[in-house]
Amino acid sequence: MIKSMTGFGKGEAKGKSGIFTAEIRAVNHRYFDLSSKIPNGLVLLEDRIKELLRKGIKRGKVNLFLSYRSPEKESESIAFDKEAVNKYYKVLSEIKKRINTEEEVKLSHILSFTDVIVRDEKGFDIEVMWPTVKEAVTRAASDCNKMREREGKALYKDLSARASRISGDIDSVSKLAPGVVAEYKSKLDSRIKDIVKNQVIDQARLETELAIFAKQCDVSEEITRAKSHLEGMIKALGAGEEAGRKLDFILQELNREINTLGAKANDIKISRIVINIKSELEKMREQTQNVE
Repeated sequence: MIKSMTGFGKGEAKGKSGIFTAEIRAVNHRYFDLSSKIPNGLVLLEDRIKELLRKGIKRGKVNLFLSYRSPEKESESIAFDKEAVNKYYKVLSEIKKRINTEEEVKLSHILSFTDVIVRDEKGFDIEVMWPTVKEAVTRAASDCNKMREREGKALYKDLSARASRISGDIDSVSKLAPGVVAEYKSKLDSRIKDIVKNQVIDQARLETELAIFAKQCDVSEEITRAKSHLEGMIKALGAGEEAGRKLDFILQELNREINTLGAKANDIKISRIVINIKSELEKMREQTQNVE
């Protein structure tokens, strides 16, 4: 079953080194792209976390937020960075002067910068903390994937229903196509009789014109390829693997066949069906942008 690329998950794990909480937000993206915000002392774990997440998330823009709470028995050392405070106060004062405002530089303005308050993270031992971090991230990823799977089921249902409607429309075109030549022959006969009146009609020339027209409006190959693409789409939807790129390619090919079919049909009824199919394809294309 396909998965959506959109999801949210949260996981928490408690160990001797403290409590870690991981939050994952995923949205659609062409490739796997991880953006993480983790405590400074655990930056060296970023590659491990990325490798861990890629096992369950193949595509998407993934934002990871990892927070840490030390054991209750430990007293965390908190201080402020004097150099950072002076730097931000100076910059804010210059901005105040530049824009000529009477508003004073307040403490809240300076505290809005995250590097002003400094927590003592000297005691971080990444090898000791990794098992707990891994557990928290794994739980968050699992929670996120459950949401992505639920949305994937909804996408599967929608895309399958649209594929079924397109298949029905193509069957209708297949039934209408043979009558296009017969209708053209009838109209051509009628027009020629009106023009030549009682003169003898050159049947050989007429048959030649009909053969040329029949060849120009023959859509049997386009119908066959379109049905083949639809079968490939249904298989991709139910394959349970990374299907987003494959579905996107199939839709491009299917759209190309339908455009050719519409250009060759020379029939108002078929043209209306083609418009309906193209409308469905456009909606499917939008939906597949969120398929992993």
